Amino acid sequence: MTEKPQFWLRPLALPDIETVATFEREIAKVSFPDDPITDLKFYMKKVGRLVGDPNVAAIVAESEAGVVGWAYVSKRQNFITKEPYGDFHSIYISPSQRGTGAASELVQAIFDFCQKEKLDRVVFRTRATNERMKAVLARFGFVPTQIFYEKALAIDDRVSADKPAR
Repeated sequence: MTEKPQFWLRPLALPDIETVATFEREIAKVSFPDDPITDLKFYMKKVGRLVGDPNVAAIVAESEAGVVGWAYVSKRQNFITKEPYGDFHSIYISPSQRGTGAASELVQAIFDFCQKEKLDRVVFRTRATNERMKAVLARFGFVPTQIFYEKALAIDDRVSADKPAR
């Protein structure tokens, strides 16, 4: 039997930004397969804003090989009811670390942050066809609560701003 690699958790730091940005790019490829944003600089800027933000838990899993996973949740407030909640944006585990318990540890760290901040619920959005992520979410007690429907519309190139559609 092979020994599972060891890892530890810690807050996101400036030296982690590029690695975590690559994780976010990989998430985008799964989440938006038809048109993912693949510009690493876009994700580096986005991830860089999280370092030191007291309203988020941005946590990395690190091994002797470097950063091997990450998860991120932010505090949000329902704009109508003003109810606070945790908005769980991302979780990613490097392929070499899948099955090691890293996902469980990261999710528990996210839950711990939410409990510390008195957020009594956590939401996570994923693509309807992302069966792997839906299975992970179910494993941690998430249940589907809303479904969004989308329909792509063909746009007639002949319709322009100065010619109203009929």
